[in-house]
Amino acid sequence: MNLRFAHESEFRGFVSALRERMSALEPRRIPNEKLRDSAVLIPIFNKNNEACVLVTKRTDTVATHRGQMALPGGACDPSDGSRLITALRETEEEVGILRDHVEVIGEFDEFMSIAGFHVATFVGIVPYPYEYVFNPGEIESYVEAPLSLFLERKYDRIEKYNFNGTDYNVYFYAYEGFQIWGLTARILTDFAGRVLQDTAGRPD
Repeated sequence: MNLRFAHESEFRGFVSALRERMSALEPRRIPNEKLRDSAVLIPIFNKNNEACVLVTKRTDTVATHRGQMALPGGACDPSDGSRLITALRETEEEVGILRDHVEVIGEFDEFMSIAGFHVATFVGIVPYPYEYVFNPGEIESYVEAPLSLFLERKYDRIEKYNFNGTDYNVYFYAYEGFQIWGLTARILTDFAGRVLQDTAGRPD
């Protein structure tokens, strides 16, 4: 997919094509074996005529993933009613993007976190520029990274990690002084490979 645009109408064409690809996608399901349900949002927007994604840096005082780069989201609350609502609620609470301002495109794959979470992922388009309101107890900083970083796999290195007997590639992307790695890098790399890539193929 073309991730760079000459004008806003091309970005809207990208959104339409993204919606079609997401509707044709069968999200990967992972059996939840005693992991805590959670959900994150992949918030996409048009910044300087390029498709970008918001990635936050968590504070050193949060309960999990301290100091790591993350997508907006968190653990499911029984009152949420659905994992999509969890992703939207947590996004609103963490970064101040109102749920009514998110154009939900669809659901992507499920993932497992070594911290003990079963993670559902959703894709949404958000307005840009947006006046974020960050929760200072959870978010230390943020970066607006181009999706081309993950589509073109411009990572600095890959490390192998074994989880529950399976080896996984751990990607490390450096961008504007931030290092995006771990589950966040895996989600965005998989998303680029399965959805954005013109000849779709799951990353290793």
